[in-house]
Amino acid sequence: MLRVKRGAGLGCTLLATVIALAGCGSGASQVAGPDSPDVQASEPSAAYTQAAKGENITLSFFTNNSDRSVGQGRLEQELIDDYMKLNPNITIKVETLSPDPQYQDKIKVYNASNLLPDIISAWGNTNFLKPLINNNALAEINRDELGDMGFIPSSMDGFSFDGKLYGIPRNSDFWVLYYNKKIFADNGLQIPRTEADLMHVIETLRSKKIVPIAMDGREAWTSGIWFDTLLQRASGTWDTSRKAMDRSGTFTDPATMEAARAMQRWVKAGAFGEGFLNQDYGAARNMFGQGKAAMFMMGEWEMGMAADTNFPEEVRNHIGAFPIPSIEGGKGSPEDLTAWFGGGYAVSNNSKHKKEAIAFLRWMFRPDGWSKSVWQNGITFPAQTYDQYLTGKETEIQNDLTRIFGGSKTYSGTVAQDKFSSDTQKTYYDSIQKLEGLKMTPEDFVKVIDEAADKSAKATK
Repeated sequence: MLRVKRGAGLGCTLLATVIALAGCGSGASQVAGPDSPDVQASEPSAAYTQAAKGENITLSFFTNNSDRSVGQGRLEQELIDDYMKLNPNITIKVETLSPDPQYQDKIKVYNASNLLPDIISAWGNTNFLKPLINNNALAEINRDELGDMGFIPSSMDGFSFDGKLYGIPRNSDFWVLYYNKKIFADNGLQIPRTEADLMHVIETLRSKKIVPIAMDGREAWTSGIWFDTLLQRASGTWDTSRKAMDRSGTFTDPATMEAARAMQRWVKAGAFGEGFLNQDYGAARNMFGQGKAAMFMMGEWEMGMAADTNFPEEVRNHIGAFPIPSIEGGKGSPEDLTAWFGGGYAVSNNSKHKKEAIAFLRWMFRPDGWSKSVWQNGITFPAQTYDQYLTGKETEIQNDLTRIFGGSKTYSGTVAQDKFSSDTQKTYYDSIQKLEGLKMTPEDFVKVIDEAADKSAKATK
């Protein structure tokens, strides 16, 4: 289970700081969002600006951030451009590919041919990293060299195997329900903390012909995170999922059945409207952004919706967030947060320029680099401490998300879906979607995913 240490720039200290800043009357509209023309990389700090000496070097950089005009893709490119200006003997050639499944398929091709680019986007989970590590394809990174960069201690866990570090985390990701504060206020609704509260909200919204929750049901990874959250809400611990995956326990734990039943209760109550299993990420996001749904289940990385000019101002100005409520008869609470450190970067072990590739990543994550830039531009939550970069001009959604993150008591760490082998992950996804479509009983669901977990554990040994 991932725990963020209090006093590490997050938790109680950060929460108190944000609340104080939010009360200063500075307003929220001054922060640029990921779609704003004001997205800029931070000025490099003096300790990281010395130009590299020596031969001309070209580094290949393969990323899943294909859009270089907004958000993380734009910031990534600006940092690369700045580094090349500071180090004129280094050229960084960028290759992009999205969506993530296509990117990951290309990584498999590169790995099979031992031609991995010098630097790659990577995920700190078994499914992605283990095949690369087994092929000796990733360079080890000296953890001590990152000691002064403010990384949250647990953020390195997913990129670590057998005591060695194979990647650098980029963001802190966590799962929430976004909501339209105006729709809630107009209908006399309060933020739900329990399943009973949520059912009241759903019933009220449906009576007004409003879709309660916009949901990306077509891409099963979203439902996988939702299931992990409900499993914790049922059992009161993140250990149920963890033990089922490492086989020190099983998914036949009664809590799994309760979580599956809860999923079907939400569906049967009409939480997601009609046809949500055919609705992809873009459609769900747009439904919420256009004010046609009252809530949107997604990760913290969507805090930039508040600055997305594709959405009406009356929606942008009223976006909030709250954690997933507790469930009927469960032991978990909204203060237990599904949070992980998924995205980051790794370096090829076959690179002729490993030293230079790692040096670039250290520069990218210098204390006032990535962390400061993503926060002050309203892009996402970094995997590093960032309370020193609060401006008092944070958006309301930034403040809501900070309260959720800082006020949480436990954190999930890597979710179950990212621990399955490739073959068994498909079984897991298919089963979740059948459960949501009411085409599989909770009893059969438990049996199938437990068999998949057992098969996955044997395959990834």
